[in-house]
Amino acid sequence: MITYSTGGPKKETANMLERTLLIDDLRPFNVNIIARTYVDGIWELRHHGPWDVLYLDHDLGNNSYDKHLDRDRTGYDVLCWLEEHKQFLPKKIVVVSDNAVGIQKMKQTIEILYS
Repeated sequence: MITYSTGGPKKETANMLERTLLIDDLRPFNVNIIARTYVDGIWELRHHGPWDVLYLDHDLGNNSYDKHLDRDRTGYDVLCWLEEHKQFLPKKIVVVSDNAVGIQKMKQTIEILYS
């Protein structure tokens, strides 16, 4: 199951019986683990999975700057990494973002990942 949400999780809470990961630079959310940067998110996916649910923001802030790319890494980059490392793909991805363009780009990639 894949869910798309603009504005992020409101007052909902994650099912704590599920292994949940949030990759988001700002939002507080009741999940098992919160990663605030691209690098920390990839680390959690690789080393502390498998995950039932990944809550994923598009804009991960200035702390996700990659000097080799000369830009900030985003939630879309996390999805691109998952395309190459499908063994770490969670059962469900919930996009929590206010970035409409980013959501559309992520939605297309998620559909490919789960097809």
